[in-house]
Amino acid sequence: MRGIDFINIPTTLLSMVDASVGGKTGVDLGSLKNQIGLINQPRLVLVFPEFLRTLDPRELKSGYAEMLKHGLILDEQYWKELHDVDSFTRADQIQRSIALKNDVVLKDPREMGLRKILNFGHTLGHAIESYCLESPDRTTLLHGEAIAIGMILEGYLSHVLTGLPRLSLEDIKDTFLGHFEKVEFGPQDIEAIIKLLKHDKKNSHGDINFVLLRAIGQAVTDVKVPGELFQKAFDYYRD
Repeated sequence: MRGIDFINIPTTLLSMVDASVGGKTGVDLGSLKNQIGLINQPRLVLVFPEFLRTLDPRELKSGYAEMLKHGLILDEQYWKELHDVDSFTRADQIQRSIALKNDVVLKDPREMGLRKILNFGHTLGHAIESYCLESPDRTTLLHGEAIAIGMILEGYLSHVLTGLPRLSLEDIKDTFLGHFEKVEFGPQDIEAIIKLLKHDKKNSHGDINFVLLRAIGQAVTDVKVPGELFQKAFDYYRD
């Protein structure tokens, strides 16, 4: 009744570089992401890139978004290395992403401080993912597809609030839109997405907390974002 020992054997790129490491076990509640769960570390994680040979290309790109995130928050050189790849299955790059995440998790297993940086792109990204899940007239987005949008939006917020240089912001936008098709959001869509932000697990005392970037490879946590900037972020994504 207190859980069991387990081994993770991830078979998608997303699970290899993200979900299999760190011990988070989460269940969606309705369309809301990761509302129920706990942190319980696996005894072992076994990663076999051979599984990726039969993975759908769309699923591969979903995992690639999380790899790009690791570069954005932790390692500028890794970000540059991933820019123009035409294969998402290189074992050395998968290993690099796992190592970057694992180093953060070992330092902060309960997400009290440093580990929060892993949530870059996920505050708005999870709201977008949830909105598309619950809207019958919209195409469902994979996790990485939604997070890619979230990283462009939160890149814009970083430029406005935490000093991310404009050239870095453009680099982020161009890189993600070079791999992920742009998604159209109307005024009603954006209003509904913003309402979903209140359910994000990073919120505290009624405030919506964001992870933003000072520079590529340098993240800052617990940033309060004025509500009027959300529409401007979507305008930047759209233009």
